[in-house]
Amino acid sequence: MQRTKIIHIIGSLTKGGAERFVVDLCNELAKEDRNEVYLVSICKDNPKDNFINDIHSDVQFISFNKERGFSFSVFLKLTRWLKNERPDIVHSHLNGFEYLTLYLLQTSNTRFFHTIHSNAEFECPNYIIKTFRKIFFRTNKVCPITISEDGSKTFRSYYHLSNDILIENGRPDILPTIEYNHLVKKYRSNTDSFLLLHVGSITAPKNQELLIKAVLEFNAREEKKCKLLIIGEIKDTIIYERLIQIVNNNDYIEFLGGKQNVVDYLNIADAFCLSSSFEGMPISLIEALSVGCIPICTPVGGITQMISHGKTGFLSKDGSVQNYYEAIKEALYFNDPESIKLNSMLSFKSKYTIKRSARNYSDTYLNMLATERTVVAAIR
Repeated sequence: MQRTKIIHIIGSLTKGGAERFVVDLCNELAKEDRNEVYLVSICKDNPKDNFINDIHSDVQFISFNKERGFSFSVFLKLTRWLKNERPDIVHSHLNGFEYLTLYLLQTSNTRFFHTIHSNAEFECPNYIIKTFRKIFFRTNKVCPITISEDGSKTFRSYYHLSNDILIENGRPDILPTIEYNHLVKKYRSNTDSFLLLHVGSITAPKNQELLIKAVLEFNAREEKKCKLLIIGEIKDTIIYERLIQIVNNNDYIEFLGGKQNVVDYLNIADAFCLSSSFEGMPISLIEALSVGCIPICTPVGGITQMISHGKTGFLSKDGSVQNYYEAIKEALYFNDPESIKLNSMLSFKSKYTIKRSARNYSDTYLNMLATERTVVAAIR
């Protein structure tokens, strides 16, 4: 059986939603005997803050250990390596695109794909790089993949093209760890407060300031209080320092840093909060849906496609503190939370499993390869 050689390329495997998805996707694709899967990380990864240990043994992992800044030597090494491997599929993510330039120009035997994991303009704000990408998208040298209806709209508006393929993100089923019982005792015993969970790196797009201010507002107004746990690596120290000032040692808000066992926190929380200013299709929200942790989100990006207000979660009317506070209140005092939990889990099973997502990617690859081979045969 002729195997399909698939290479996924990403800037790094530092913890984040896109990185999490790429690892899951490669692991799932590698389950098919017909696929030979490689995962390439261009940068040198922080040994304490990455997903490398989650890569399945059937996936061949390669890192080019690039330091900060553009590296011409890594650019050439990657090109030589790709020429030697002669892959059928090369699929880039985030800033992995630009390191493919030379190989893109030199080969006609490989199909190229690039997934846009967020708002198209946010992912590629540089005009020169945007122009360079648009040429490859427009000529179908690189097939653009978007991950939500909103993501598709931003791609079409930003690049003035309409040739993207929409494939939603997915996650495997996630199970509680041995830490679960300890967390139940720590956060759920001898307390009468609601427990809210936020999962996301400390960055501007995640907009934790809105969430914190809304929780402070809730606790100032309501008799029953909210305890907020914030899980995520600090990627912007200036924003983090501002958040610390706003919290001002409030006992109801905790920063926990990065955690391997997010699923345990999702299983003990009353609700999952995402207060982003924009999003693609957040992996953290997919995880919340998978275990029935009630989502409370701002109405941005792919979230509006994922959450039906009052059915699979709750959406604030806008990004104001007042309206996010109102969404928290509505969710926590909703008269039938079990229906929200059930609908969330059913939504995950029907739309957002990694098996479904990987099948859609695999079908797209095979269709593109079959089309190209038909064209080549006709020319000959």
